[in-house]
Amino acid sequence: MTHSVRYQSGQLYSEHGAWFVRYRERRRQQDGSIKLMRRSKRLGSVGKYPTKSVIEPVRAAFMQKVNSGLVIAEESMTLCEFVESIYLPWVQTELRASTQKGYEEIWTNHISKRVGHLRLREFRTVDASRMLRGIAVDHNLTKSSLQHIKSVLSGIFTHAKNEGAFDGANPVQGALIPNSARESGETYAYNLAQILRILGVLPLLPSAVVATASLAGLRESELRGLEWPDYTEGLLAVNRSAWREFVNKPKTRASQQPVPVIPKLATILEAYQASMNHPSTGVMFHHGAGERMDMDKLAQRVIRPAVEAIGLQWYGWHGFRRGIASNLYVLGASDKTVQRVLRHARPHVTKERYIKTFDPSVFEAMERLQATVEVLEQSPARGQQVPAEVHAKLLIPNRGEMAERLKAAVC
Repeated sequence: MTHSVRYQSGQLYSEHGAWFVRYRERRRQQDGSIKLMRRSKRLGSVGKYPTKSVIEPVRAAFMQKVNSGLVIAEESMTLCEFVESIYLPWVQTELRASTQKGYEEIWTNHISKRVGHLRLREFRTVDASRMLRGIAVDHNLTKSSLQHIKSVLSGIFTHAKNEGAFDGANPVQGALIPNSARESGETYAYNLAQILRILGVLPLLPSAVVATASLAGLRESELRGLEWPDYTEGLLAVNRSAWREFVNKPKTRASQQPVPVIPKLATILEAYQASMNHPSTGVMFHHGAGERMDMDKLAQRVIRPAVEAIGLQWYGWHGFRRGIASNLYVLGASDKTVQRVLRHARPHVTKERYIKTFDPSVFEAMERLQATVEVLEQSPARGQQVPAEVHAKLLIPNRGEMAERLKAAVC
């Protein structure tokens, strides 16, 4: 049985150049029971309060709040207590299994041991900054990995504000990623010529998977989630996402948009379907027993060796998804159109992370610059302005030549 807490005066002590008061509080457990727990509160530095008599009024004022019930358990809750008792259970019920796994790994591997002991309501931006600097030094992570860790910690405080366990501005948002952290490696995209070479050396099943990834732009989890009823009337409906044994709805509402199937992809899919005795139901890509294909194993055992055998590098499944974005863009599709094909919720994600090529207008503008330089060099009087009629011709792009150049870029 838990006894009630009578009036407490608190135990005053100094440690590490600061004054603390130790007291007890009632804390509700997950099973609903109440448990008395010992807590300590930092009152101030020894430099500011050099003697007990000077710090005593601060102790008395704080303990008066404790005894009057104005100090609630959440005010002394550590980050670790909040995450393990409130945040992670919420993650497990509200977020996708793959997201849940990633968040739990980041919390366990990088955050909990460094700042988990800090009180939630006393957490400052400097604590997040020191944490990120320490991780960068100890693990040599890239800036993008550190940004992901920062985002997880920031999300914890956002949830704490929604639960009433934290007030004020999110202290993580102002934390800076260390400039000394290494930059992320460049990502790559397969061009159309490379995709056709890869398709030409693969057996029918892996060829159908790669064709769907590179000519429709589906994510790895969406490839695993495909079923035969999703393929109708020249469209692939993206109805589910499969990660390990978990099958969910697609990543976002935008991800649920159907994708047009071009004739090249249709030919491969129909040949694959015929080889499977024309199924109309069930999983599209499976390993014989009707279970969803493990795309990582398929890539490592079949696709990657085939890719490397023809002198290309393996860039992972996202190399095909970045490939369709880059190929469409080179062929003149707008950012917005590419975004709709990839079904991204935000256009900047498409442009910044998936389109791996220069805007054709950049090449066009530089060629016009070179042409202008040549005209000026041939002019009898150096420094003379380019004649108006010549200037007009230089500014008007030759669309026929541009189209040929675009075709050459992907062949």
